[in-house]
Amino acid sequence: MSIKRTPLENYVLLLHLVENMKHSSFSPKKFLKIIRPFCKTEHSSFKMLHIRVRGSKLGVTIEIKKDFFLVTQNRLIHEYIFYCDPLMTSCKTLLLKLLKHNLLTP
Repeated sequence: MSIKRTPLENYVLLLHLVENMKHSSFSPKKFLKIIRPFCKTEHSSFKMLHIRVRGSKLGVTIEIKKDFFLVTQNRLIHEYIFYCDPLMTSCKTLLLKLLKHNLLTP
């Protein structure tokens, strides 16, 4: 039986997870595995990730390019480009950027 949590509870638990996460190289598979308990996730060959906090209506799509992440907020016309080396960037750094820009706010 799954635990029923509100979107806000999932968001707070995700924030707590980010605070405790160590820096590690970015791997789409690992990134999705880490956030899956708190977010609904989908992927398209790990080049495009669709993420939304469980219970929330808004989400983001992350497109992984050679030297940047293109983050688009679903149902809105906002695009955010985070320039970095996706292979060298840590999962924590990407999550912090998403949370800093309120892209995963329920």
